Amino acid sequence: MKCYIHGFFHSMNDHKDVYHVMATQEGKIKSFDNDVDLTLCDEIIDLKGGHLYPGFVDAHLHMMGYGEYLDMIHLSSCQTKDEVIAKLLAAKSQDMIFAIGYLDVGITKHDLDTYFLDQVVILRHNDFHALTLNSKALSHFNIQDETGILKESKASYIMQNIPKPSFSKLHTMLTKSIESLTSFGLTGGHTDDLFYYNGFKETYQAFHEVLEHHPFRSHLLIHHEVLDDFIQSDQPWGIQNNYLELGAIKMFYDGTMSSKTALMYHPYQGEKTHGEVVMGYAQFTDVLKKVRSFGLSAAIHVIGDKGLEDVVDLLTKYPPKEGLIDRIIHAPWADQKTIEKMKSLPCSLDIQPQFLSSDLPRAFHFFSVKPDYVFPWKTYLDEKIIISGSSDAPVEIPNPFLGMKDAIFRRSNQDHKTYETQEALSHFEAIKLYATYAHAQSSLQPRGYLKPGYLADFTVCDRDIETLKEEEFHDINVIMTIIDDHIVYKLTR
Repeated sequence: MKCYIHGFFHSMNDHKDVYHVMATQEGKIKSFDNDVDLTLCDEIIDLKGGHLYPGFVDAHLHMMGYGEYLDMIHLSSCQTKDEVIAKLLAAKSQDMIFAIGYLDVGITKHDLDTYFLDQVVILRHNDFHALTLNSKALSHFNIQDETGILKESKASYIMQNIPKPSFSKLHTMLTKSIESLTSFGLTGGHTDDLFYYNGFKETYQAFHEVLEHHPFRSHLLIHHEVLDDFIQSDQPWGIQNNYLELGAIKMFYDGTMSSKTALMYHPYQGEKTHGEVVMGYAQFTDVLKKVRSFGLSAAIHVIGDKGLEDVVDLLTKYPPKEGLIDRIIHAPWADQKTIEKMKSLPCSLDIQPQFLSSDLPRAFHFFSVKPDYVFPWKTYLDEKIIISGSSDAPVEIPNPFLGMKDAIFRRSNQDHKTYETQEALSHFEAIKLYATYAHAQSSLQPRGYLKPGYLADFTVCDRDIETLKEEEFHDINVIMTIIDDHIVYKLTR
């Protein structure tokens, strides 16, 4: 039996429900405070005043992609063409220059051709739904385009035809990802990786092998493009082992706001387009029917308010079998009638609080009419719709404290103003996005609270999150990350 002492143990039942001693046994919580007999403990862990919470989980990210991101050229800090070009020139010795996080500052193939005639150059936009290529890259992939800016299906084609990493590289990427994620206090993540690299079988195998040596509760979404591969495999749906489970079928309804492919009720400013259904409505419906025919749940990417209504209507028409819950990923814009319809669905939402600070007020310049609801997290909670916190890493940094901060204070990184403060969450609600609600879609239970019998996954930090001021969220330190009652990360000073 292990005993944790000299700490503040936040149960997440109620913000006042805090213990000071906790015992665990065989990977589960055993008892608290006066029910703990320290003389029976085989190991005592002194938290030295630290604050312990149920283990934080990122409900939507790309673990393999984040590991790859850590070794790449990053353009997210570049605000001008000159800054982007300067970063690319530093890598000019490479045969293929692949950079990510590009904020669209108007670069076309002509700008890239001025400096890069003999190398393939690919800029992946920060929304991960668009690419900018130079002429050499367009020729390499046998594509003609006047600007070199490719969106949705064309961008997806390029990504599918970029040389794939080796199996050993997948190991390296995933290991590096887990080491970083645990340093942020994360004990698990719901990840979409099975299509983008080496296919279902090899990517699944990489997860299976890496997790044996680097424990991390990994919930793998199954991209619809590899659904047949999964069906034909010998893998059962659901829990594979203590650290791995296969989840809902990932589908894409619309695109993104920045590429003007998110499906909105009103046209984009100065244009006739409302966005698009990236798979086509008929194909999307057919895939959803196929998902249901195998008795599976769906995980659907949708950004636009009209797209959200369409998705809710389709999930109402083609519901999951009893006992399953679908998940809607993103849903930053909404209207009242859609929210009313959503309330009756067996579904949860995976939200990204950091998107508010990244997208506002820039998003309002894209829309001809402001959506009725803007990142309506408080409304979702008030309507009893489960919302789970996530980063969509590598789109955002997978630091749950930054997500909590943005859920509470709703301040833009662009103009430093606050937006739609009536939708702000309390500190306690923001913590639950990652500590409690993020477990809703996992079959590996019970988790999300400090209760006897619950899994011993914990995030320990150096201060009480509920007391933090806005600027203090950047300074909080993770002291320990504990998975299955084993310390997988410990702060070294």
